[in-house]
Amino acid sequence: MNRFTLYGSPHSPATFKVALMLCVSGQPFSFRYVSFQKGMHKTAEFLVISRWGQVPVLIDGERIHLQSAAIVEHLADTLGLFRGSGPAIRQHVREWMYWDVDVLAPPVLGCYSVQLERNGLLRLDIEPAIADYHRRRAEAALATLDSHLAGSRYLCSAEPTIADLFCYGDVAFAQICNFSLHDWPNLSKWTERVTQLPGLKAPFELLAMHDAEVLP
Repeated sequence: MNRFTLYGSPHSPATFKVALMLCVSGQPFSFRYVSFQKGMHKTAEFLVISRWGQVPVLIDGERIHLQSAAIVEHLADTLGLFRGSGPAIRQHVREWMYWDVDVLAPPVLGCYSVQLERNGLLRLDIEPAIADYHRRRAEAALATLDSHLAGSRYLCSAEPTIADLFCYGDVAFAQICNFSLHDWPNLSKWTERVTQLPGLKAPFELLAMHDAEVLP
Protein backbone atom coordinates (compact mmCIF):
# COMPACT_ATOMS: atom_id res chain seq x y z
CA MET A 1 0.00 0.00 0.00
CA ASN A 2 1.30 3.45 -0.89
CA ARG A 3 2.15 5.75 2.00
CA PHE A 4 0.69 8.79 0.24
CA THR A 5 -2.80 9.33 -1.18
CA LEU A 6 -3.41 12.50 -3.19
CA TYR A 7 -6.92 13.81 -3.81
CA GLY A 8 -7.25 16.35 -6.60
CA SER A 9 -7.84 17.13 -10.23
CA PRO A 10 -5.53 17.16 -13.27
CA HIS A 11 -7.06 20.57 -14.07
CA SER A 12 -5.75 21.95 -10.76
CA PRO A 13 -2.27 23.54 -10.88
CA ALA A 14 -2.15 23.19 -7.09
CA THR A 15 -2.72 19.43 -7.36
CA PHE A 16 -0.04 19.24 -10.05
CA LYS A 17 2.50 20.91 -7.71
CA VAL A 18 2.00 18.28 -5.02
CA ALA A 19 2.09 15.41 -7.53
CA LEU A 20 5.24 16.92 -9.03
CA MET A 21 6.97 17.00 -5.65
CA LEU A 22 6.07 13.37 -5.01
CA CYS A 23 7.31 12.25 -8.42
CA VAL A 24 10.65 14.08 -8.44
CA SER A 25 11.21 12.74 -4.92
CA GLY A 26 10.67 9.19 -6.19
CA GLN A 27 7.58 8.62 -4.04
CA PRO A 28 4.77 6.40 -5.37
CA PHE A 29 1.27 7.55 -4.46
CA SER A 30 -2.37 6.75 -4.94
CA PHE A 31 -4.35 9.37 -6.85
CA ARG A 32 -8.04 9.94 -6.20
CA TYR A 33 -9.73 12.07 -8.83
CA VAL A 34 -12.09 14.76 -7.53
CA SER A 35 -14.44 16.00 -10.28
CA PHE A 36 -15.67 19.53 -9.66
CA GLN A 37 -18.09 19.26 -12.58
CA LYS A 38 -19.76 16.34 -10.83
CA GLY A 39 -19.75 18.20 -7.52
CA MET A 40 -17.52 15.66 -5.80
CA HIS A 41 -15.84 18.44 -3.80
CA LYS A 42 -19.18 19.21 -2.11
CA THR A 43 -19.97 15.70 -0.93
CA ALA A 44 -20.09 14.91 2.78
CA GLU A 45 -17.42 12.25 2.28
CA PHE A 46 -14.95 14.70 0.76
CA LEU A 47 -15.70 17.47 3.26
CA VAL A 48 -14.64 15.10 6.04
CA ILE A 49 -11.05 15.30 4.75
CA SER A 50 -11.16 18.77 3.15
CA ARG A 51 -12.93 21.24 5.42
CA TRP A 52 -12.97 23.95 2.72
CA GLY A 53 -13.96 21.60 -0.09
CA GLN A 54 -10.72 22.33 -1.94
CA VAL A 55 -8.01 20.31 -3.63
CA PRO A 56 -5.37 19.11 -3.22
CA VAL A 57 -5.59 16.95 -0.14
CA LEU A 58 -2.67 14.71 0.80
CA ILE A 59 -3.06 11.83 3.22
CA ASP A 60 0.30 10.80 4.67
CA GLY A 61 -0.34 7.71 6.73
CA GLU A 62 -3.15 8.75 9.07
CA ARG A 63 -2.48 12.50 8.83
CA ILE A 64 -4.45 14.77 6.48
CA HIS A 65 -2.65 17.75 4.92
CA LEU A 66 -4.34 20.69 3.13
CA GLN A 67 -3.21 23.64 0.98
CA SER A 68 -0.58 23.00 -1.69
CA ALA A 69 2.18 25.22 -0.25
CA ALA A 70 1.82 23.67 3.21
CA ILE A 71 1.72 20.17 1.70
CA VAL A 72 4.86 20.69 -0.38
CA GLU A 73 6.69 22.15 2.64
CA HIS A 74 5.62 19.12 4.68
CA LEU A 75 6.96 16.76 2.02
CA ALA A 76 10.26 18.63 1.78
CA ASP A 77 10.72 18.44 5.56
CA THR A 78 9.55 14.83 5.85
CA LEU A 79 11.57 13.51 2.91
CA GLY A 80 14.56 15.80 3.42
CA LEU A 81 14.55 16.83 -0.24
CA PHE A 82 14.47 20.16 -2.09
CA ARG A 83 14.37 22.12 1.18
CA GLY A 84 17.43 24.28 0.62
CA SER A 85 20.36 24.33 3.01
CA GLY A 86 20.22 26.55 6.06
CA PRO A 87 17.56 28.79 7.56
CA ALA A 88 18.26 31.81 5.33
CA ILE A 89 17.75 29.87 2.10
CA ARG A 90 14.71 28.08 3.52
CA GLN A 91 13.13 31.40 4.37
CA HIS A 92 13.88 32.58 0.82
CA VAL A 93 12.24 29.42 -0.50
CA ARG A 94 9.16 30.03 1.64
CA GLU A 95 8.90 33.63 0.41
CA TRP A 96 8.95 32.54 -3.23
CA MET A 97 6.28 29.93 -2.61
CA TYR A 98 3.98 32.45 -0.95
CA TRP A 99 4.74 34.95 -3.72
CA ASP A 100 3.59 32.33 -6.20
CA VAL A 101 0.34 31.74 -4.31
CA ASP A 102 -0.30 35.48 -4.16
CA VAL A 103 0.98 36.76 -7.52
CA LEU A 104 1.54 34.09 -10.17
CA ALA A 105 -1.02 31.38 -9.44
CA PRO A 106 -4.24 33.48 -9.51
CA PRO A 107 -3.84 35.00 -12.99
CA VAL A 108 -2.54 31.74 -14.47
CA LEU A 109 -5.59 29.95 -13.08
CA GLY A 110 -7.74 32.72 -14.55
CA CYS A 111 -6.12 32.24 -17.95
CA TYR A 112 -6.60 28.49 -17.70
CA SER A 113 -10.29 29.00 -16.93
CA VAL A 114 -10.53 31.09 -20.11
CA GLN A 115 -8.81 28.25 -21.99
CA LEU A 116 -11.29 25.70 -20.65
CA GLU A 117 -14.19 27.92 -21.66
CA ARG A 118 -12.82 28.36 -25.19
CA ASN A 119 -12.40 24.60 -25.49
CA GLY A 120 -16.01 24.07 -24.45
CA LEU A 121 -15.11 22.32 -21.20
CA LEU A 122 -16.59 24.97 -18.90
CA ARG A 123 -19.47 27.44 -19.23
CA LEU A 124 -18.20 30.56 -17.53
CA ASP A 125 -19.09 33.51 -19.77
CA ILE A 126 -15.82 35.31 -19.07
CA GLU A 127 -15.82 38.84 -20.47
CA PRO A 128 -12.94 39.65 -22.90
CA ALA A 129 -11.80 42.48 -20.61
CA ILE A 130 -11.52 40.05 -17.70
CA ALA A 131 -9.62 37.54 -19.83
CA ASP A 132 -7.23 40.30 -20.87
CA TYR A 133 -6.81 41.34 -17.24
CA HIS A 134 -5.80 37.80 -16.24
CA ARG A 135 -3.34 37.61 -19.10
CA ARG A 136 -1.69 40.95 -18.35
CA ARG A 137 -1.27 40.03 -14.67
CA ALA A 138 0.22 36.65 -15.63
CA GLU A 139 2.64 38.34 -18.04
CA ALA A 140 3.77 40.73 -15.29
CA ALA A 141 4.35 37.84 -12.87
CA LEU A 142 6.30 35.86 -15.47
CA ALA A 143 8.40 38.94 -16.17
CA THR A 144 9.19 39.15 -12.44
CA LEU A 145 10.38 35.54 -12.47
CA ASP A 146 12.48 36.22 -15.55
CA SER A 147 14.12 39.23 -13.91
CA HIS A 148 15.02 37.36 -10.73
CA LEU A 149 16.46 34.44 -12.70
CA ALA A 150 19.00 36.64 -14.52
CA GLY A 151 22.38 35.08 -13.79
CA SER A 152 20.87 32.35 -11.60
CA ARG A 153 20.27 28.69 -12.36
CA TYR A 154 17.49 28.39 -9.80
CA LEU A 155 15.41 30.75 -7.69
CA CYS A 156 17.04 30.40 -4.26
CA SER A 157 20.29 28.47 -4.53
CA ALA A 158 22.60 26.63 -6.90
CA GLU A 159 20.36 23.57 -6.59
CA PRO A 160 16.61 23.27 -7.23
CA THR A 161 14.27 23.67 -4.27
CA ILE A 162 10.55 23.41 -3.70
CA ALA A 163 10.36 27.08 -4.70
CA ASP A 164 11.37 26.06 -8.23
CA LEU A 165 8.98 23.12 -8.31
CA PHE A 166 6.13 25.22 -6.96
CA CYS A 167 6.57 28.10 -9.40
CA TYR A 168 7.13 25.69 -12.28
CA GLY A 169 3.70 24.21 -11.61
CA ASP A 170 2.09 27.49 -12.68
CA VAL A 171 4.57 28.14 -15.51
CA ALA A 172 3.61 24.75 -16.96
CA PHE A 173 -0.07 25.74 -16.96
CA ALA A 174 0.84 29.12 -18.47
CA GLN A 175 2.38 27.22 -21.38
CA ILE A 176 -0.88 25.31 -21.81
CA CYS A 177 -2.51 28.76 -22.09
CA ASN A 178 -0.21 29.60 -25.03
CA PHE A 179 2.24 31.83 -23.22
CA SER A 180 5.51 31.72 -25.17
CA LEU A 181 8.48 31.52 -22.82
CA HIS A 182 10.71 32.84 -25.59
CA ASP A 183 9.52 36.27 -24.48
CA TRP A 184 11.41 35.68 -21.21
CA PRO A 185 14.82 34.08 -21.98
CA ASN A 186 15.92 33.59 -18.35
CA LEU A 187 12.62 31.96 -17.51
CA SER A 188 12.85 29.78 -20.60
CA LYS A 189 16.31 28.46 -19.67
CA TRP A 190 15.20 27.87 -16.07
CA THR A 191 12.16 25.94 -17.29
CA GLU A 192 14.43 23.71 -19.40
CA ARG A 193 16.55 22.95 -16.35
CA VAL A 194 13.57 22.19 -14.14
CA THR A 195 11.95 19.90 -16.72
CA GLN A 196 15.11 17.81 -16.83
CA LEU A 197 14.70 16.74 -13.20
CA PRO A 198 14.23 12.94 -12.94
CA GLY A 199 10.59 11.95 -12.61
CA LEU A 200 9.19 15.27 -13.78
CA LYS A 201 6.23 15.09 -16.15
CA ALA A 202 4.01 17.69 -17.75
CA PRO A 203 0.42 18.28 -16.59
CA PHE A 204 -1.97 15.56 -17.81
CA GLU A 205 0.99 13.22 -18.35
CA LEU A 206 1.44 13.01 -14.61
CA LEU A 207 -2.22 12.75 -13.54
CA ALA A 208 -5.09 11.10 -15.39
CA MET A 209 -8.80 11.91 -15.25
CA HIS A 210 -9.48 8.91 -13.04
CA ASP A 211 -8.21 7.20 -9.90
CA ALA A 212 -4.76 5.73 -10.42
CA GLU A 213 -1.60 4.43 -8.81
CA VAL A 214 1.32 6.67 -9.75
CA LEU A 215 4.78 5.10 -9.66
CA PRO A 216 8.13 6.95 -9.97
